[in-house]
Amino acid sequence: MNDHIHKFDKRIKSPEPHIVAILAEIDGIRGEFKSGLRMTPQAITSLKKSVLVTSAGASTRIEGSKLNDDEVKEILSKLTISKFSDRDSQEVQGYLETLQNVFDSYQTLPLREGIITSLHNELMKYSDKDKLHKGSYKKQENLVGVANDKGEVTQVIFETTPAWLAPKEMTEVVDWAFDALEKNRFHPLLVITNFLVEFLKIHPFQDGNGRMSRVLTNMLLLRSGYQFVQYVSHEQIVERRKDEYYLALRKSQESFKTEHDTIAPWLNYFLSVVKEQATKALVYLEEEKFEDVLSPKQFEVWKYLSGVGETSPAQISKETGILIATVRQALLRLMELGKVKRTGRGPQTRYVKI
Repeated sequence: MNDHIHKFDKRIKSPEPHIVAILAEIDGIRGEFKSGLRMTPQAITSLKKSVLVTSAGASTRIEGSKLNDDEVKEILSKLTISKFSDRDSQEVQGYLETLQNVFDSYQTLPLREGIITSLHNELMKYSDKDKLHKGSYKKQENLVGVANDKGEVTQVIFETTPAWLAPKEMTEVVDWAFDALEKNRFHPLLVITNFLVEFLKIHPFQDGNGRMSRVLTNMLLLRSGYQFVQYVSHEQIVERRKDEYYLALRKSQESFKTEHDTIAPWLNYFLSVVKEQATKALVYLEEEKFEDVLSPKQFEVWKYLSGVGETSPAQISKETGILIATVRQALLRLMELGKVKRTGRGPQTRYVKI
């Protein structure tokens, strides 16, 4: 067995009991989500669009972009425009289009080097500063660090693979991961986790490696059956937990040069992020199941309450056109189900979604 294959296999072949438990929990939600999601096509399209915006905004902000989600949404509405002048907009535009491509076509995107370089080319498509090296492995050294407002690296987080070794190491890890996934040699989440930590250690492109790693995360999770990634943004969770992200990477990658090679810190972090995604995805299933126990009028009252703060039965009746007696009955039912609470007394009585 080649040394790199042995090394990659060894890292994940005997996961700790708590890792096995997390994998089982995530897979349980995967199965439940796949079989239980009954959203309308319109709702699915709207939610995926929202996740695109959230993911593009978060992924580029992790790398230093200043655009908020409203500004990203504005860019999404102008996707037919082929020229964006500022760097942040260029990077968001590229991420939006690349992630949309992954969402639409992941089944035809196997983990091969040609696919990775093609996606990188698409990711950097609008970036003026990256014209010379988009879609190609790095020719100069790069590193991962914390930059100041001028873009100068003030703290090195970890060193990356030398440029001359990057093509060789990319071939090794891509071939290993492709084979491991295709032959089901290990749990797919373990393979994906190891591939990503290696990809980020190699840092094969001159720029865009962080964003590229998150594009590949979405692609690999979708190809492995984790459909909920289209409905809950992976990137948003990573942005919120960015300090943990860099710490886990550094701790794992520091061990790669020692006799105690381990991806445990990164594995724990990555799986916790996917578990959080999966747990949030359950909300959609629970809301759908909840709808099944309501009458149409009760559901209308519930939908109205979901979009407002505290309100009165009279206001609900006025806005929905439902008789106030029916509104009161619906509110009682929603209270019984623990979805609504009542505040105040008499004329001051108000109801609010819990």
